[in-house]
Amino acid sequence: MTVIGKRPPAPDQRAVNDRMRMMLAVGDPVLARTHLALLHFTGRRSGRHYVVPAGVHEIGDRLVVATSARWRHNFTGALSGAVTWRGAHTPATFELVESAAEVADGYLKLITSLGPEGTERKLGLIVPADRPVTLADAAAAVTSHGLALIGITLKPAHHIRKGQPA
Repeated sequence: MTVIGKRPPAPDQRAVNDRMRMMLAVGDPVLARTHLALLHFTGRRSGRHYVVPAGVHEIGDRLVVATSARWRHNFTGALSGAVTWRGAHTPATFELVESAAEVADGYLKLITSLGPEGTERKLGLIVPADRPVTLADAAAAVTSHGLALIGITLKPAHHIRKGQPA
């Protein structure tokens, strides 16, 4: 296996997430131009409202979040919520991609487009710099690291103010 998952320690990740939530919620002009976004959703079982910072990527004409976080399971079978991205708070539907082959193909496309440095920075994955990652490598990483894709479908805006749940 040539793709290695890299996660910061949990306390460090919580601190980073808290800072990202604050900066993205107020529309930080530098972050508004990046791939970072806030996902707003209600937990499927807990009923608790979550605001989660995540990286949004474009694969073809589709928006996705690439993650291995446990909260991804909330999106099994689709879930309505909202996304704050590029300075706009927009209603959205999130859906966990169920097909392992589709997830592996999506990760391969992301890894190929981001390159080794971008893959480490934006996906938290370390890939070899001396050879291209193959579909088999991506499939092995999906299985061994619990990698997932969440599709995002933006809905027409209903004049939602920033910080207001969808």
